Amino acid sequence: MKSLRRVMIMAEMHGRDLTKRHAALGLLVALPLSFYLASMGSGDKSIVAGGVGMAFAISGATLFSVLSSGEVDQRLVLSGYRPHELLLGRLVFLGPMGLAIAAAFGVLMSTITQPTRPWLTFIGLAAVALLSIPFGLAVGAAVPRELEGTLVLIGVVGMQLAVNPASAVSRVLPFYGPQELISSSLVADGPIAGPLVLTFLYGMALFVLARLLVTRRVAVTRHSRAPGTEPLGPPRAGRRAGE
Repeated sequence: MKSLRRVMIMAEMHGRDLTKRHAALGLLVALPLSFYLASMGSGDKSIVAGGVGMAFAISGATLFSVLSSGEVDQRLVLSGYRPHELLLGRLVFLGPMGLAIAAAFGVLMSTITQPTRPWLTFIGLAAVALLSIPFGLAVGAAVPRELEGTLVLIGVVGMQLAVNPASAVSRVLPFYGPQELISSSLVADGPIAGPLVLTFLYGMALFVLARLLVTRRVAVTRHSRAPGTEPLGPPRAGRRAGE
């Protein structure tokens, strides 16, 4: 119960921090939307570009949440919080936020492009949203500043969009599973189970990696006292001359 309360406090704290960044969040959402609108000339494949590009918005918000609270995380660990509670608190807030963005994108794309299986488009977009969170957590825990983290996000998401989905490089990138789900929504018989399993495994691996990296970043070194020594008490005021 105490751990759950800490997780909810973390979720509220990071929710307040992110909602103050109106301009940044607006730009993050506008970027994948521009991917979708700019690629509409390529037909229904524009859904794939917009859906995978949505990863940049959600992982970017996650990255900002991690890097903007480094000192706060250290203090929370000193006060008794555990690293996994820090991560779960962000997940509790970012998960529903990511799914809400995915639902909005799904309604827009299904209305304009009209995929063969629109329900699968929603599942693919939800997979992108949920996988983007551990991806952003891992990147945020691995890099020291927002600039480096943003470049990593641009590189990974951009490569996922640029390379041929059938290539070996595409298959080892994080968003290959969600990309396949969105592509399957455009046809009547595309794969579903395999991409879902791959998305789940990749998400778990990224969350474990984020857990290890966060533990190292906020680790507190505790020194034991030598045998026979007493802890130092409060400093005493010196005697004034003549006393």
